[in-house]
Amino acid sequence: MDAMAAAQQKMHPATRIFVYGTLFFGVTCFTIFWTRFAGGLALVWPGTAIAAALFLSVPQSRHLGTAVLLVGLSTLATSVFGLGPEWAFPLATINIFEAWFIAWLLVRFRPERDYVDSEQGIVWLGFLAGLAGPFAAAIPGSLVVMQVVGGNWLEHAFSWGVGHGLGTLLVLPLALLLASYRQPIPEPIRGPGRLLPFFGIVLLTLTISAVAFLQSTVPTLFLPIVPLVLASFCFGRFGASVTVLNITVCAAVSLAMDVGVFAQLHLALWQKALFLQFYLSVLLLISFPLAVALKQRQRFMEELVDREAMQRLIADHSDDALLHLDREGTIRFASPASTRLSGLEIVEGLPLAAFFSEFDKEIVASALVSAAHYRGHTEIIERSVERSGQTRWLKAKLRAVDASKKQASTFVVTIRDVTERKLNEIQISWEARTDVLTGLPNRRAFLDVPEAQLEFADEQPFGFALIDLDHFKRVNDSYGHAVGDKVLKQVAQIMRENTTDDCFFARLGGEEFGLIACGSALETLSIICERLRLAILRSAMTDNDGGHFNITMSIGIAQISERCSSSMAMQAADGPLYSAKAAGRNCIRHAQHMRHFAGSSVRDRSSSTLIAVR
Repeated sequence: MDAMAAAQQKMHPATRIFVYGTLFFGVTCFTIFWTRFAGGLALVWPGTAIAAALFLSVPQSRHLGTAVLLVGLSTLATSVFGLGPEWAFPLATINIFEAWFIAWLLVRFRPERDYVDSEQGIVWLGFLAGLAGPFAAAIPGSLVVMQVVGGNWLEHAFSWGVGHGLGTLLVLPLALLLASYRQPIPEPIRGPGRLLPFFGIVLLTLTISAVAFLQSTVPTLFLPIVPLVLASFCFGRFGASVTVLNITVCAAVSLAMDVGVFAQLHLALWQKALFLQFYLSVLLLISFPLAVALKQRQRFMEELVDREAMQRLIADHSDDALLHLDREGTIRFASPASTRLSGLEIVEGLPLAAFFSEFDKEIVASALVSAAHYRGHTEIIERSVERSGQTRWLKAKLRAVDASKKQASTFVVTIRDVTERKLNEIQISWEARTDVLTGLPNRRAFLDVPEAQLEFADEQPFGFALIDLDHFKRVNDSYGHAVGDKVLKQVAQIMRENTTDDCFFARLGGEEFGLIACGSALETLSIICERLRLAILRSAMTDNDGGHFNITMSIGIAQISERCSSSMAMQAADGPLYSAKAAGRNCIRHAQHMRHFAGSSVRDRSSSTLIAVR
């Protein structure tokens, strides 16, 4: 009821009270004058609906003043056209109390105020405004009426409840609808080409209703249902309310004139009135829920169209591929970006694996199975693919769409090109594991290699060597750190030239380097280290003045053939390195008895064999 609240705020409460009060007085006078048969109660009492709508639309602080005004108007109408002035005030008080009570019940039990917007709201409106409120006021009202016209109070109570309930149900929905419209012309008939068809349906309804009620040759009471349903389809709740009112007018005229269908009924007048009320209630129960359902369906379709348009707009302008897969994982919808990311002109009808390489089919299939099993969970696939001779990285997120338990799920998928991010990650990882000066792997990367091999060292031994440049501090002191950096770069280049798949060099810090050899390189580790030592020895280093000098290196080698920690593996090679330096440097030393070094001082077990310098 947001529109209703906005309309209420737009009209000043005093103006609204004046408008509704005038309408209430006119309708009440007309109803008393034309629908009171045999001096009893009115056949239909729509005044309660108008008063209840007013109470619903003004602030609670104005309820007392509104009630006083309406009681005065109702007293005047009853005095002039009804039961006379003696009992006019008590009846007016009960009438207005009934209207206020209905408004209070509606707000109390249905604070959403969706009385004409949803099926639940209609049910509450029918129960509270058509039954609870009228029959609560029927007992005191019938007692007053019995004092005036005599008769049985139970019959008066029944007539009161039926007449007031029917009038409220017929008029209150229309009053609430009119209160919700922001412009004088109701929304359903506003716009080009809407007003003329509406009056056409009104005229059709009056014509068919006149035929149905004013003749008695053939039974035709079902005929008004046709324009009623038509009005509900074309003009929604407003059309249904107006059409039921038109049918009510024709039926009331027929009953008042005692012609047509009602003339043929051999019933008392109050029984004919009861039959008419039942008939109109059935029409109301047919048309209004139908109109509300149609309105909700229209609103849903509009939202669906808007959402689809928005999704289409997003899909058409998104750099990500947006996909919808059927239960078998076949692509049924693909956004324009799919062509670029897949490298294919058409992807509809293809499996999701078409975006990835042949080797990733099982990974994609497994992700679909997992997403279908764990609904609400997002599966992520990140794989490299070849596109136009270049390696690209694609990241797919797939999720199963909720479906009934008896059916398999469909899937929604987004695919994004994450090559730039992946390259950044690789670059960051490379920088974190690479020595900036030499370009060799750093200490962190070096220690990660034995970490993976130490657990199986007893089955797959590997070689571990520590390399230290001799008297490198003299180079920095004599030639400067710039020359020292050039020397380190030249040494690193020689190491890269000796690197193989089984031979791994790294700079551990300062002038210290490391070597790990496995597989075939383990058998020739001594030869590899000797070749490296000679290459460094014979490589001429250049100072800032163009002069040349040479450097040497000391190497300690250990064979790791049992499980241990990486720190103990470093110690195993550190002992021979210490021995090489103690023996005069520019030489290679090997650790002995490597199967028993754990927990002992490895420096005391280094070989005394010196590989001669050539």
